[in-house]
Amino acid sequence: MNRLKIGTAMAALCGVMALAVLWGSPYAPAVKPVLEIEEIWAIEDAREESDAPLVTALESNGMRLGYDAQENTFYCPIGLDNGEEWPELRLNAPGAKGVQLAFADDYTYDWCADAVREGYAYQILAYTQEKFWYTQVVFTGLPVVCLKADSVISLEEQMGFAAISEPGFDPIQTDARIRLRGASTVGEVKEGYKVEFAGNNRGGKIEYAVPGIGMESELALLPMLSDKSMMHDKLSWDLYDAIDGDGKAFHARSTQHVELFVNDEYVGVYLMLNLMDVKKELALAGESHLREDSVYRSTYTPFSRDRMTVQDPLTYRSGFGYELRYTTKIGSEFADLQPYLALLTEEDDAAFASRALEMVDLDQLLRYVLFVQACGLNDNIHNNMYIWAEKTQTGLRYTFYPWDLDLSWGNRTGEIGAGYDRWLYFPFADRLINLDAGGARSRLAQIWQEMRAKVFTQENIAGMLERYAAELSESGAMVRNEMRWNMGMSYPDGQEILDFAGTRFAILDEIVAMIAGTDERLAFLNVSYNETTGVVVFDEAADGAEE
Repeated sequence: MNRLKIGTAMAALCGVMALAVLWGSPYAPAVKPVLEIEEIWAIEDAREESDAPLVTALESNGMRLGYDAQENTFYCPIGLDNGEEWPELRLNAPGAKGVQLAFADDYTYDWCADAVREGYAYQILAYTQEKFWYTQVVFTGLPVVCLKADSVISLEEQMGFAAISEPGFDPIQTDARIRLRGASTVGEVKEGYKVEFAGNNRGGKIEYAVPGIGMESELALLPMLSDKSMMHDKLSWDLYDAIDGDGKAFHARSTQHVELFVNDEYVGVYLMLNLMDVKKELALAGESHLREDSVYRSTYTPFSRDRMTVQDPLTYRSGFGYELRYTTKIGSEFADLQPYLALLTEEDDAAFASRALEMVDLDQLLRYVLFVQACGLNDNIHNNMYIWAEKTQTGLRYTFYPWDLDLSWGNRTGEIGAGYDRWLYFPFADRLINLDAGGARSRLAQIWQEMRAKVFTQENIAGMLERYAAELSESGAMVRNEMRWNMGMSYPDGQEILDFAGTRFAILDEIVAMIAGTDERLAFLNVSYNETTGVVVFDEAADGAEE
């Protein structure tokens, strides 16, 4: 008798739990296979069409789908390697109480690769006992990133939610600190974002395995608004990775194209990359560097908001300076930069050359210079260049690293010109080369030859651009971004970049040969305190005419 009572009580409890799951908890009803048309008609005949969405969140195999509320469309990432066959999909709707769902369109009628590339939309019918409602799903080949916040995202950091979905990776769904990022791009219609995965609401953070990036706690999402090809930044970072060697600290940023959704709005294709976390980079070099070293960044000071800055002592660069990124020297934050700033204004050539060689890794500086020159990175000398002041047994040593590589490959010029047909001006490095300090001229030529043979070739650039173009086009993302922003390119065409590379590399071949082929002082490398001189312009019709 007691067993019967216990069994009856357990059955009742299970019934209550089932009802609780059905009506009171955020359970996730699955999207059923395709209904027959007669079944769909019967559902519609027995119910009224809902005025409001019955479902505002879908997941696929645990991955959060992107959602564009205005277009009533979900975006499901399934990768680019499926060919004709569809991967197994388990769609469900977390939190959709009392709702049933089923496909009204049979997506398996189409080849998977075609559906992804062409952006086919497939209807899903959602219904309750009284209402029905249609939504649609589009399958994308890119990872999907979703950001949500309670209010409009601004420059002020706020708590929100971030989800990143890509097949083959554990889904990321976490609280996050979100804000706008950028300087000159802030306020543009397509804005950039910074995301930090929040371990708690008191400043902690947590790392996740981010698709295409690795273990990271902070990410930047670049809008690439001035780059209609969507390939300038990624190409530059991948090339820097190829020449950066195996150094652990201040290495190249990892990048991944994604489709971004902000507060249930589709905002297009972005480039996701891991932010430069200076403390993390110094820790990679060893704990002693965290205790002893400093890091600065060249910058246009009006754009610097919350960091200490010091002006560039070369007055012809008025408005430019250096931004504090990290130091342990509270009260004398720019002490480790002062020897470098003093070098910039040293008038005695012998003193400059001697001290410069003591303070820099010559090969590292020349690699950085040639990378900047080859990619046409005119924004990564007086702006967006990190300077690591490393304390060594013999004194401070400076190394140089890039950041924010959007102004590259002729971006915003459309063709060779506006300074891209000449040696980009870097006073500190140029003077060291002109003085041939430490055999800088021959080393410049040797390093350039190595780069030209292994990295800066037309074949290599063309192959990389083809891979990016395939990803952006075969995923269907490029067309969607063009429909959203009307940037003027619905198919990713890297021909302008390739043309720029061919011309630019040839120009550098000539300039570097000229530098290494003479011991004369060269006007375009000459700089002294508070003085600039002419530069050499290379014209294909006339070898090395000076202006």
